[in-house]
Amino acid sequence: MASAEPPVKLLAYNGELLSFQLTNCPASAEGTRRGSALRFKRMAFRPSTGAFAITSEGLVPIAGSSLDLVACGAALDVKKCLVVPCILLRQFKKKSGCFRYVLLTFSNSNVLDPQLEFKLHYNMKDNVTLSQGPTVLWSHDDMVYYTSLQAGEVMQVPVALSSVCLIGALPVKGILVLGTERSAKQGHGVGSGDTRFLGYCLDDGRVFDGAWVLPHAYSAVVRCVLIVASEDWKGQLKTSVVAATSRNQLVWCEDGIPRDVCQLPFEQPEGLQMVSRGRDVLFVITFSSGEVCAVWKDSFQVAASWQGVRSVHVDDFVGCGTDQILLLFENRDAVEGVLDDFTITDLGEISFSSTVDTCEDLDAAGDVQENYLLTVQALDARLQCGVASLQDLQGDLEMKGRVLLQSVRALTSLITGDESGALRTEEEGLASLWEEDADAGGLVPEAPQVSAEPAGLVERVWQRVVGDSWVVGVKLTEEAYSSVDNVNLSIMMDQGSVPAPAVTQTRGNVLWFSAPSFPCITRSSSPGQAGPAAKRTRVEEWPTVDSTRRRTAICVTDLTPLLALTRLDCPLLIRATVRREAGSWRRGDQVAFQCGRVSLDIKDVSLETYRSRLLHDCKHVTEEAVEDFLSLTAVLKKRTFQIRSVDRTLCDISKWLLGPMQCQQLAVNPDYLLWNKSTASDLMLFNWEVKSAFEGLLIIHSSSESCLLKFLHSLCGFLPPSYEVKPLRAGTTEDLAENLAFALEQEVQTLKGSVSTLIADTNVPGLNEAQARQSRDLSSVPAEEGLEQYRRGFELDRTLSRLKMGSLVDMNGYRWLTASLAAVQLGGDVAARALCTAFPDSERRSEV
Repeated sequence: MASAEPPVKLLAYNGELLSFQLTNCPASAEGTRRGSALRFKRMAFRPSTGAFAITSEGLVPIAGSSLDLVACGAALDVKKCLVVPCILLRQFKKKSGCFRYVLLTFSNSNVLDPQLEFKLHYNMKDNVTLSQGPTVLWSHDDMVYYTSLQAGEVMQVPVALSSVCLIGALPVKGILVLGTERSAKQGHGVGSGDTRFLGYCLDDGRVFDGAWVLPHAYSAVVRCVLIVASEDWKGQLKTSVVAATSRNQLVWCEDGIPRDVCQLPFEQPEGLQMVSRGRDVLFVITFSSGEVCAVWKDSFQVAASWQGVRSVHVDDFVGCGTDQILLLFENRDAVEGVLDDFTITDLGEISFSSTVDTCEDLDAAGDVQENYLLTVQALDARLQCGVASLQDLQGDLEMKGRVLLQSVRALTSLITGDESGALRTEEEGLASLWEEDADAGGLVPEAPQVSAEPAGLVERVWQRVVGDSWVVGVKLTEEAYSSVDNVNLSIMMDQGSVPAPAVTQTRGNVLWFSAPSFPCITRSSSPGQAGPAAKRTRVEEWPTVDSTRRRTAICVTDLTPLLALTRLDCPLLIRATVRREAGSWRRGDQVAFQCGRVSLDIKDVSLETYRSRLLHDCKHVTEEAVEDFLSLTAVLKKRTFQIRSVDRTLCDISKWLLGPMQCQQLAVNPDYLLWNKSTASDLMLFNWEVKSAFEGLLIIHSSSESCLLKFLHSLCGFLPPSYEVKPLRAGTTEDLAENLAFALEQEVQTLKGSVSTLIADTNVPGLNEAQARQSRDLSSVPAEEGLEQYRRGFELDRTLSRLKMGSLVDMNGYRWLTASLAAVQLGGDVAARALCTAFPDSERRSEV
């Protein structure tokens, strides 16, 4: 009689259904012994045909015989930062009487990669789980064991658990084992008072009381547990948990306190899964006798139930951006018959079945109506986001038109000598695009004179060493904020002590502190040029910063060339523009003063005296932590990426960063996440900003291009294929607007200088004679005839105006003017085009 065919293991992974089956390979022609092979298939659901299609299949030989397929599952590979399919194989060694286990990972290129191998003197059967690492966990004789590449051997959890309720991974705690421990102080009864929940964290080896997950009263009846959400809030773990009990109940608990109970329609629950339908969540409960039911999270009522189910899988099989339930009903064990009878549904508008509908929907009409309302709300939110983007673009274009119009009026007034034009522009609230001094008379201002540090302007001088960069910062007081503007910091060198240039080559930033707010970095194209106060973005309140409004000037320089000069003792020089008259300072003057000294030695660098402590402990919220954060943002290169989705809502990138990527949230600024896992030179800061339901900006501060490319590779593997990741090459929208303003400034300055030169060099025929005749005619009129004198003066002015307007210019000068103006206007057009491409939705609607 032929032996039964080996069973098939199914796994839902990345919208596909993977099947694995062990088969026997025949002996080769050379006379080698028979071996085993792993047959695999990738199957994807096609909504057009309503059936699963095989996308790829193959047969991979495996060394050894008498192999069994123990388990398969998807787990996070910490080396690749990707979730990969894992397969656990077992081989019985008759000679030694032990069991050999091999863990393999299945790559996208259909290649099996061995991860670890271990031996046991018993057959593992209970609670076999594949978790992140990848890590293999199982229970045997009231003990839990685990092994991984990091552990290097089979380890034992130092807690005796009579039953295991949960083995899983938490974003904030790592791998967690939760079970019941029978108390020796109680009697031998089976009451709930005899047992209690106990947990163990594999990452830190800490044993904890399981009451913060589930009350001890449920320890004797809980069959399976699913942790829905968890977060670390002020050192305490907050959890949301659902648990299925032997009393046929589904219990919802928050922070260890029961909140709701649902009566289940079947007995003996053995598995829990969560289905995300966007705004709605379903819990799928499987039972030992082949029954399945689904429960709504909001109402906590049974939504549907099925019977005769072989297995249940949850994934996005249809490719719509939300999860669906795949039910495989009882059939033959052969892989060809696995998908003969199936149903795919989300208890809404999505429903596919190979046969008649076997789903007993308790509230189908209400679910369809609710799904329709959610679809309408999503479309309405997307329409509102598009209208808001279009309005912002129209506002920017109107502002550009007003700036150009007022610039032309100001230029005309300057040429004709009319001083009232500048007053009108000031009344309309427009800022000048070029710096000018009303008392300068068109002359180049003199260089600022270096003076001693004024009293009460500098509060603190600090420095940090980040990688190969030296960061120096000067924190100014409120008095400095009201007295000076356009601050630029430079590091000077004492030429008498070391053979070095007077000023080191640095790049500077001006960081503003709004009351009470977190600093918002303002980068400028030229050092020391900060944007107008009206154009600075307001930020949300941050209560740990002083209530007074302050700012910090920062400069960054390369540390490597300076270490050759032994010990450095450098004065700091601040250049600024006076905003308010104080003492000998006049408003508008360019001043420079020394604000302190900094010293650095190669010994300090070796001892890491000025290292950033924020890299080792992200929970600091002190003043030094703020300085560490500012130094990191000043050194790391900033990149901005736009993540968009056309047919689905955005997923939460921050949860992925805190989970699989194992980033840490900065307590000094919770909007930023720090990644510092590889080496000290590979650092990254992330800031995820949601613009709308379908668009978000991911700001990345990275230390190297290779580190950035590795992260982008992991991000593209995490996001579904329908997502679009677009880099904003010129930076944020504020940077693009600043580039456009600078281009317009260059255009106006070119036009102003060229036209003024041409008019100054023109020869107007008859102009001198007309002016002489005007003086002679006006002097001949008696003083008593005032009206006649004014009339003749008006006629002569009209004659002079016609002569000026009809002036001739040199042809070579006019050609030079048009060529230089065209070159400058081309740069302005490029900047305007870059600004328009920052709004892709508005541009697409305008094309339609």
